[in-house]
Parts: sequence; structure tokens; C-alpha cells
Amino acid sequence: MPDSEQDGGNTARNTAGLRPPWKPGESGNPSGRPKRKPITDAYIRLLNEPIPGDKEGRTFADALAQKILKEALNGKVPAASEITDRVEGKVTLPLSGPDGGPIEVRTLNDFYANSCPNSSKKDETGNS
Repeated sequence: MPDSEQDGGNTARNTAGLRPPWKPGESGNPSGRPKRKPITDAYIRLLNEPIPGDKEGRTFADALAQKILKEALNGKVPAASEITDRVEGKVTLPLSGPDGGPIEVRTLNDFYANSCPNSSKKDETGNS
């Protein structure tokens, strides 16, 4: 017999006396499964490293920002857009319904009820 069974260890056969790790109705992992972003993590790590042999001691992030800024100053609109989006945030477009009014949201039930007035409607039990 393995040691874990002899000394009362936590095994599938010996779970007596163990309390649940969380209360009923409470999640054991409230944040959910962690999101893995291996490429993003690699970019972040590399962008913060100093450029080997750079006389100014810049990081890759510093050099990249300077390059995009120079392109923007030379008239490259996509580079200027990238800078303004990063600094000021992307512009949001307001949404509105006809004549600037509110947007009407309809369900499929509303659609079918209005488009098929002679169709029989079923009650909550499914009967006509």
C-alpha cells in the first residue's frame, strides 16, 4: 500500500475530512482561465531590451517610436494615425437611429409577430 493511503493522505480513496476549497455557489476561479498571449509577451519583453551597440542607449521601443514619428513628420498619414490613436485613443463614432433618434431594437419574435399577423401565436405552454 502506498504511503499516501497509509498516512491518511489526500487520495481518491481517502477524501473524508476534506473541506471544499470554496463555498457553494462561489467559483473556484473567478477570473477564469488566464489568457495566454505568447507573441504579445515576447514583443513586450524584446521592446524593453536595449538595442545592442546603440550609441544613445535606446530600447527597441524607443527606436520604433522614433521611426514612426519621423515617418509621420514626412507625411505618412498611417504613421500619424497610429501616433494619435495611441496617444489620444481611437475616435468613437456615435450611433443613432433615423433622424438622430434612438436605435430601435427588435427581437425575432417582434419581427414575426408584426410581419405575420394571421399566424397563430402559441402561449407559454406551446399550445395554440
